[in-house]
Amino acid sequence: MKKLRAVLFALLIILLPIAILTLSGNGVLRTSGAYAYHFNDSEAISQIDSSLSSTELGKEFAAYFNSLENKELQIYEQNGDFQDPMFDDVEILAMRRARVFLWWTLIGGVVALVSVIVIYIYLRLWGDKHSLRVCGLAASGVSLISVVAKALLVNNPDFRAGLYSKYIGVALNPESTLSILLGSPMEKTYILFSSIISVALILLFTYINFEVTKERGMFKSK
Repeated sequence: MKKLRAVLFALLIILLPIAILTLSGNGVLRTSGAYAYHFNDSEAISQIDSSLSSTELGKEFAAYFNSLENKELQIYEQNGDFQDPMFDDVEILAMRRARVFLWWTLIGGVVALVSVIVIYIYLRLWGDKHSLRVCGLAASGVSLISVVAKALLVNNPDFRAGLYSKYIGVALNPESTLSILLGSPMEKTYILFSSIISVALILLFTYINFEVTKERGMFKSK
């Protein structure tokens, strides 16, 4: 039983940062406000031929990533009697692979979160409060360190290029519309928003852990 609890304590410390980092990152890339913020900050829309506002374009990207339908990303611009597509086939393929990757990481994040909840409840019911409190604080600390490490890695161009090559693997023209819209400095917006969400989740977990494991009254209980 002690060995099982030790394994569960270790899993809690490992799975909490995985759940937080994965879900916070997913949340950012599925939120139109993050894209709108980036477009306004970088003035990327002014570099392409589009009549859409930053808010409208942000909603298009967020809707694509959140859609359960198996459809391609395409936005059409009115050009006289014709409608010109914004993205070419290569850009569409890149977004398709990005969408698949995002869904798989979301599933992984949800599995990690559910595992954290189940493990935590088990340890609370059949463990002791002090050990759970220490483990929870350790998990929060590791999660915070992971947030900093993630920010540093994502801010590294070589690391981003390696991730893109491994999981997307589509060579985009640096002057393509997609590269202009979602290329650097999009990573700065991602780091900012995902870090804020991550820290908020860590603080929430720390608070819950403190409340659940603190001793009440004059008698200590498990």
